[in-house]
Amino acid sequence: MTPEIGHILLIVFLVLSFAGGFLPLTSVYLKNQTFEIPIKKLAFSLFLLIFLSFLSLVYSFLIDDFSVAYVSQNSNTNLPFYYKFAATWGAHEGSLLLWILAMNAWLISFMFLTKCSDKNFTNAVFSISCQVMFSFCLFTLLTSNPFERILPIPPLNGADLNPSLQDIAFTIHPPLLYFGYSGLMIPFAIAVAAMLFNVDTKEWAAYSRPWTLLSCSFLTLGIALGSWWAYYELGWGGWWFWDPVENAAFVPWLLSVALFHSLIASQSRSVFGKWSILLSIFAFATSLLGTFLVRSGILTSVHAFALDPERGVFILGILGFFVIGSLLIYSLKDFKKDEVKPYQLSSKEFGFLLNNLLLVILAVSILFGTIFPLIYEAATNGKQISVGAPYFEIILFPFALALGLLQGIALYLSWGVTSSFNFLQRLTLESVSLFGIILLVLFILFDNLYLSSFATIFLACWIVAGTLQVSKKRNLNYWNFLKKRLAVTFAHVGMAILVLGVGVVTSYSIEKELILTPGDEFEFGDQKITFQSIEDTLGPNYFSKSANIIFEDEKDISSVVTEKRTYTPSGQLTTEAGIVTEPFQDLYISMGDNLEADIWSFKVQIKPFIRWIWLGALLIAFGSMLAGFNRIQRS
Repeated sequence: MTPEIGHILLIVFLVLSFAGGFLPLTSVYLKNQTFEIPIKKLAFSLFLLIFLSFLSLVYSFLIDDFSVAYVSQNSNTNLPFYYKFAATWGAHEGSLLLWILAMNAWLISFMFLTKCSDKNFTNAVFSISCQVMFSFCLFTLLTSNPFERILPIPPLNGADLNPSLQDIAFTIHPPLLYFGYSGLMIPFAIAVAAMLFNVDTKEWAAYSRPWTLLSCSFLTLGIALGSWWAYYELGWGGWWFWDPVENAAFVPWLLSVALFHSLIASQSRSVFGKWSILLSIFAFATSLLGTFLVRSGILTSVHAFALDPERGVFILGILGFFVIGSLLIYSLKDFKKDEVKPYQLSSKEFGFLLNNLLLVILAVSILFGTIFPLIYEAATNGKQISVGAPYFEIILFPFALALGLLQGIALYLSWGVTSSFNFLQRLTLESVSLFGIILLVLFILFDNLYLSSFATIFLACWIVAGTLQVSKKRNLNYWNFLKKRLAVTFAHVGMAILVLGVGVVTSYSIEKELILTPGDEFEFGDQKITFQSIEDTLGPNYFSKSANIIFEDEKDISSVVTEKRTYTPSGQLTTEAGIVTEPFQDLYISMGDNLEADIWSFKVQIKPFIRWIWLGALLIAFGSMLAGFNRIQRS
């Protein structure tokens, strides 16, 4: 009975979201109060409906109701309860329900936290958001119903959750990513509403800015957690693979970063209003495009849902409706009334414009590399081509370098025109000094220096120096400066730490393929590696071969276990890496194939500074979130 309740709640949600999508706008345009509805109460009702519907699906998983097709396909009686909970969003149908719940959470937050006196504008934002939620709900009910029953005889045991997803990070990573994607609905709705009712650029930019920051922070956390999960769960020791689905999350992140920087100029100086609207549209569009790539079945990825391409056509229809519709409104709007203040090439405005151009061109280049194999296959009647990491890395480096150099001076540019660049002398001196200190530390730690890492290390130093340097023209002491700019300080320093981690781990990592039997020892870097023993281990829904490994250097002895697991319901194999985490490096070993008897292959790696990548991402997310909440309080 519980699934039926969830299904009915979803149908009621569909009807009310349809009403919310059109009645408020109809009331405004016809100037007829007959169609007016209490939108805050409706927003709360919609949230309650989808939340209860989602809970009914969660409950079906927890009680092993295998008469529900989605539960039987993605759970098992032996699956630990916390993975049963996470399995709710472990595949296409349940993840869509979570996505709709996330969109509702954003909408209700906007409705109750944004102080806006323009009733027409608020109604329009609400209506546009309801139209988006209605389209997703319609898609779910028509093509992806998570409450569909298996009748008359349900299976006794489920097929199990994908073993690669049976991990604690998976319980957090998708919700964070979905909240990031769905949060871009609010800036999109604000931009369209602003066009419909000719809202002043400064005003609508002020409304949009905090929600862009918050959605970007969730995207950052989701991407970072996915990177960490891939690092230790997939067994290859990498943190970014330029997988098409990784790129599908990275592109909207780049555009959302461009958007909130553009909104700063739009709010402060009434410039880039048209550009900010376009960024709002395309940031949301790329989040929908990512949905299409993941759910259409046209991609092969560990992250993707392999599905019927017809569902992808439905998503393309949603994408086309909202993107083409919003661009049509954009083309018909008269922007002549927007005030544009003059600025010079040395101004903060130009700095934001250059930042935006670099981010957008980079996003377009990555998107092109991601979808080009699909275009090529369609154009050549099935011939396949791949675009690998070298393309993306060659594209990324010059843009990252330019963005980092710009970031180092961004805080010291002035609106209109920057009269003096005297700060560059001190900035250069501090950057070079910090660069020298870091090189000395790296030489002490690793007895070597690699020229290939110099550019990224200096870039990190430049960003740190530019962020922490006290601006004399603001007449602020160091602590007041940090207090007033705490959010941006966290975000910019976080980017510097991330860049430093990337530079060091790329140049200083070493790896080796080994073939060992129990009792064998091997010298690797400054470590002596001992393969102690191999044991059979029984888990709740798997059995594994576990290798006990000893890492030993002059100071410490560390013991780790790496596993080769076989999950009993599906027979699927997974690799669990053994990792020793030290302050400046990870010692990483993953189990390979059983060659014969007790002879096993292993891949051992030393990953210097890799944890700094995720530390930097956390600081970026925290800074963005702090800035978003601060903006909500000020509005």
